[in-house]
Amino acid sequence: MKSFLKQIKYEIRNIIKSRFMLIIGILLIVSSIAFPIINLINDQRSPDSDNGIVRPLPIDIGARGAIALPEPIYPGTDQESITIDGITIYSTNPFFWQISYAMQEKEIMENDRERFTNPEALDLALSLMDAEIQYYLNFAKYITEYTDYRIDLAARSLDSLYDKFIFENIDAPEEALLEAVSQKKYMDEELFRSKYLELSSEDRLAALEKLDEELNILYSIVESNDFSKYIEMRIEQENKAIADLQEQIAIQEQEIVKNPSQEDIINEMIEELKRNIAIIEENTIPILELRREKNIIPGEDTWQNRAINDIEMYRQQLAYTEILSEEEFRQQMWLVQQYGSYQNYVAEMQAQIDEMNHAIIIAEKSIYADKPDMKFVPGGPRNRTTRFLNYSVFVTLFAVLLGGWLMASEFQQGTIRLLLIRPKSRIKILAAKFVSALIVCLAVYITGCLLNALANGICFGFSDYAFPNYTLAGEIGFIVYYLPKMLACAVPIIFGYALAFMLSVIIKNVAVSIATPIALNIASIILMGTLAFTYRTANKWLAYTPLPYMHISAYVTQGSSAAPGISSSIPINLTYGIILLLALSALCAAVSSIIFNKADIVN
Repeated sequence: MKSFLKQIKYEIRNIIKSRFMLIIGILLIVSSIAFPIINLINDQRSPDSDNGIVRPLPIDIGARGAIALPEPIYPGTDQESITIDGITIYSTNPFFWQISYAMQEKEIMENDRERFTNPEALDLALSLMDAEIQYYLNFAKYITEYTDYRIDLAARSLDSLYDKFIFENIDAPEEALLEAVSQKKYMDEELFRSKYLELSSEDRLAALEKLDEELNILYSIVESNDFSKYIEMRIEQENKAIADLQEQIAIQEQEIVKNPSQEDIINEMIEELKRNIAIIEENTIPILELRREKNIIPGEDTWQNRAINDIEMYRQQLAYTEILSEEEFRQQMWLVQQYGSYQNYVAEMQAQIDEMNHAIIIAEKSIYADKPDMKFVPGGPRNRTTRFLNYSVFVTLFAVLLGGWLMASEFQQGTIRLLLIRPKSRIKILAAKFVSALIVCLAVYITGCLLNALANGICFGFSDYAFPNYTLAGEIGFIVYYLPKMLACAVPIIFGYALAFMLSVIIKNVAVSIATPIALNIASIILMGTLAFTYRTANKWLAYTPLPYMHISAYVTQGSSAAPGISSSIPINLTYGIILLLALSALCAAVSSIIFNKADIVN
């Protein structure tokens, strides 16, 4: 045993003496430190946004998207500010374009009076535009950033402004008032009468007082930046939305009585309305309450927002994800072609549902524990260290170079006979070379991974490493999470090396021994990229070959674009893949030893 270890030590020393291999190994290790430094430098740079021109960003108003700010008409990038009532609003303000648009619209109305049937309608429309301009101005005075959560209120409360205007001008001629309001909001004549005109004076007054109170609270929230009141108003708005949806359901149910022939279509509409109610009750309102409980302010770039956005997004997707019946499945030929059988379809859909539920659980655990899972800290050292496992691809190439060169160079240079005259068996000589080079490859890989983890901690802070990663079973430390992935990514290195080593023994040519595994590696990338998004039934056999597993890092690192497509098309099993590659590696080593032991050495 001592002599074997001594031989391994000797072979390692010989590998290190090879300047080419030594330089490549050093470069690989240095790169593990260089990447965090480069990332730190890039993160510290502040790139200019669109050459200094700021465009309005879309305002997220929830999953239903029932209300939106008017689509702005950009007057030109040379307009830098607007002054109204002594208040200057700059083009960088989130409401600059809404105010500019409203002012333009008012000017168009004044210059195109013929579009109105009577002067009263024009005067009312101009008054409504003034009210809208003042409405946006009340926001613009206090909100200067597009990420400010209060922007959301402007879109959600605009209808309240229109309702107030109608009640304040209820004594105007019906036709003129309806025409004026219709310039900004579609209004059904029958609905207009029932909602506004047919109310008693007491009900109108009560409605107007309620609207005044609502708008005053709105402006108070905007002015004081009161997040708690914002949540209260949002919940109240969502409850109002539920009431409106229930009213629509009642109307549709009456339509069934009037039009029994349309029952199926109307029932589909009713089911969609009920689904919207369920989303608000089970997703939107609970999310708002969770934001209030944990003081998670929308728009802020925090891990809490990323986590809560995950919860909201996946709950929304689950609401619209359903497994079809077998009969419905058979009617969709593209599904039959993709999945082959109903059982495969159900299994795939259930896997997607389980994955979304898993993501929700991880996000909830992170928020309630106030400790983020690594997926919510994309710039943290945990994520950066895990993504660096793609480093294994380059170490695999190094291993192929070393494995292909190690024995083939001995044959080509004629030094193989010097090895065989030693008082050692061929098997021991070959095993020492195999093990020594493998140790070098794994040492480069492990050293690079550890140094990268250390460098990421130095550059981006070690505190992130202290946070747990979450599973369905509970919490695990980052080391427990990371080490299995690091070891899994080492398996393709072993396989690539063993294959190149076997070829070097059999073919005895350095170029061919190196080129063949590299070509196979490249071919696997091309093939998997080509077949990743094709029908699953056609690709099922690939799961039993080594091809999908030659780049295991694609499956274990977050943010990989290839892995989702491959795993959805090919039934990937990483445990099977690791065992397969290790078994093939052992087979390559065995074949190498058998052939080398029986070979006639003529040079």
